[in-house]
Amino acid sequence: MKAMIISFVCILTFATQSLSAQNLTLEVRGIENVVGKLYVAIYNSQETFMKKPLAGFAVEVKDKVVSIPCKGLPAGIYAFSMYQDENGNGKLDTGAFGIPVEKFGFSNDAEGVMGPPSYEKCSITFSEDTTLVVHLK
Repeated sequence: MKAMIISFVCILTFATQSLSAQNLTLEVRGIENVVGKLYVAIYNSQETFMKKPLAGFAVEVKDKVVSIPCKGLPAGIYAFSMYQDENGNGKLDTGAFGIPVEKFGFSNDAEGVMGPPSYEKCSITFSEDTTLVVHLK
């Protein structure tokens, strides 16, 4: 009985380590002005997409290409949105008809028509070490 429990614990430990060993890196390109912060939101369902992110964070823009390691993200299906807040007001500024005047992007470089793209267009399946390149527009 003890041998079976020890075997189960070893298998569970190995499975947990292999799942947590995955790394996702976001590589953001298309930055023209090296100023402000890049705000990133991570979504894990169509219902919450562009409403309530699973996680969100901001990183300083220090170069024309920003590499962001996302550690601790379990395997799954995700979508990412981001924008560069050049003027430091903490929001995506828009102009006439709600068209963004600051650079923004989505996973898969997805584009929407008269609004953001759908969750399906943006979603990626994360199950192994991945570098996701996003170009700001």
